[in-house]
Amino acid sequence: MAKKNNNPQPNEAVGGDDRMSKYGVKTESKKVKKREAFIRILLIILIILLLFLSVMFACSSYINKAGDFTVTMDKDSFNVGISLCETPDFKEPTRFLAGTKVENMRDTTLEWLPDNLDSVNGSHNGSNRDYLAYTFYVKNAGKVDVGYDTYISIDSVALDADEAMRVMVYVNGEPTIYAKPKKGTIDTLEDNRDDNGQSRYQVDRNFSTNTRVMEARNELFKVGDIDKYTVVIWLEGWDPECVNDILDGEVKMSMNFKSYELETSDGKTA
Repeated sequence: MAKKNNNPQPNEAVGGDDRMSKYGVKTESKKVKKREAFIRILLIILIILLLFLSVMFACSSYINKAGDFTVTMDKDSFNVGISLCETPDFKEPTRFLAGTKVENMRDTTLEWLPDNLDSVNGSHNGSNRDYLAYTFYVKNAGKVDVGYDTYISIDSVALDADEAMRVMVYVNGEPTIYAKPKKGTIDTLEDNRDDNGQSRYQVDRNFSTNTRVMEARNELFKVGDIDKYTVVIWLEGWDPECVNDILDGEVKMSMNFKSYELETSDGKTA
């Protein structure tokens, strides 16, 4: 009687190999899909990063082109009709203005500045790179009387260039000169005198804070009213802090406006 052969025949092993092969293919397929998914996610992340960097570069370029002095009207104020313009006709009202920057500003002094600084619209910087001057207008073209606040902010400083800086602000023809307090004091006005006791320059007020030149309020800005501003910035050569080390420095400033509603006699807003 023939014995039963329990050893697998060659053709019986083939089916097992097929199953193993199919399992191996499925496993490899999953790995490929995971790898492709990872690559897609990585590409998406890279695209997002590139878009972010592009936006940052565009913003940086815009800021650099904007100059060393910018003027901004609060968005809500602009929406109710309070606007800016470089000319009093307001043919092109806007909420953002920028003065032409002065590269490598040289030192000067007040008595060397021209007398017509408040009579030229827009940017009219010194031809010898000795001062920045910018004239613009604010108008209430809305439907109600308002008040507004304004301030000049020191946005960035390099090499302590603001120590010898002067900022003269004309408001409707009236100038006020601002400077940092005398070095080593909190609120003493800068006052450099010659041998005869005469002050070499004029300072009317100290900066409001270490990062703000001035703050002001117009408590009644009627419909149709126009306020004229001229801002002049220079390095005062007679200032003891005006040394060679600061001449390579940089100061960026911005002037900001924000209107507010007026209160009536009964305490309600107009």
